[in-house]
Amino acid sequence: MRSTIALFAALVLSSPLPFVPAGDHIASTKPPAGTWRLDPARSVVQFTVTKLGFEDVTGRFLDFSGSVRYDPADAVNSAVQWAVKVGSVKTDASNRDRSLQSPDYFDATRYPEMTFRSERVRPLGDGRLQVDGAITIRGTTRPLSIVVDPADGGFESRFELDRYDFGIVGGSVMGRLIGRTVRIRLLAVAAREES
Repeated sequence: MRSTIALFAALVLSSPLPFVPAGDHIASTKPPAGTWRLDPARSVVQFTVTKLGFEDVTGRFLDFSGSVRYDPADAVNSAVQWAVKVGSVKTDASNRDRSLQSPDYFDATRYPEMTFRSERVRPLGDGRLQVDGAITIRGTTRPLSIVVDPADGGFESRFELDRYDFGIVGGSVMGRLIGRTVRIRLLAVAAREES
């Protein structure tokens, strides 16, 4: 459920604002050109849905990876790709976590990953970027456009997805008690890949 998607977290790494390499402090206003990887120890892939019309349920995906090719001279030449392991979902209830991996929701056996690949990156001003690309959840690929902002030593994006767009409808009873809108929060911190 929002799932996904971090299915997005690496998206935010393409910003022309300072990267925070693991163990380092911000030293300049732009990172050097190169390839960067998502640091999962300091990054967050979080989703929230509303149940029964009033109760919010929040979860995280703990196993994800991503990389960014960054061009500080022209953000348009940058690119992002990432993948989230559906089986790593964690909420506050182990029964719910198992249910989310079932065919009624993510169907983790058939579709173990959610992925994103950027197709265009463009500056919006004030350090913000719009990242357009394609997200795949449960075997369904759809376009996704998000805005990324600097935050908490990394980059953050908040957006919404309709889980029905990806066939995540739930069972005949519980599926109708859970809101269709999934609110996603991605916080990404990057580390330079070794040459």
